[in-house]
Amino acid sequence: MKSRAPQAHTNETPLIEEVCSTISKFGSALSVEQIHSLLQTLPPHAQELASFERFDDISYCRNRIFRNDLVDLLLLCWKPGQRTPIHDHSGSACGVYIVRGEAIEIGFSPSGVGLLIPTICNRLQQGEITISVDSDAHMVANFAPQEKDLVTLHCYSPPLDSMRIFSEHETFLHDYGTVTLSASTSGYYHVEP
Repeated sequence: MKSRAPQAHTNETPLIEEVCSTISKFGSALSVEQIHSLLQTLPPHAQELASFERFDDISYCRNRIFRNDLVDLLLLCWKPGQRTPIHDHSGSACGVYIVRGEAIEIGFSPSGVGLLIPTICNRLQQGEITISVDSDAHMVANFAPQEKDLVTLHCYSPPLDSMRIFSEHETFLHDYGTVTLSASTSGYYHVEP
């Protein structure tokens, strides 16, 4: 097995042993199916996963559990209203397992004019898995009511070293204020009594 980079917990724990045992069977980056399989093996370690939980009032938190040359395993913790920017995974596959709460995943694709438009919206419940690869653009969010935290387990393979983050100006919302103003002042939405 390849050597690993330092990890958050220095002792070999059952969770880390399970990860190492599973990925030792693979000699290269994991396929989508292998990521799915790995994520399915980890929920029995819920108490150990909880030891990695860290929340922040400003932004969601990315808490590293394990990283080596093949995978990067993180526990992400989200307060209500927190979300990622629209992003891709630049050469990595990313599997997300919903540990607790409800995640909203919105997928984006280029439109005919080159702007990103939402093409799919998934409500993911505890125990569900979603996987995106390489240039798939998406955002993940916790849009739950107050006091409903979200915890997700992410597996990147190969480890995610960079990603493209899309600005609002690259989406269909780039000129939303102009469109709204134009529509409200043009009279097109005026209805005669």
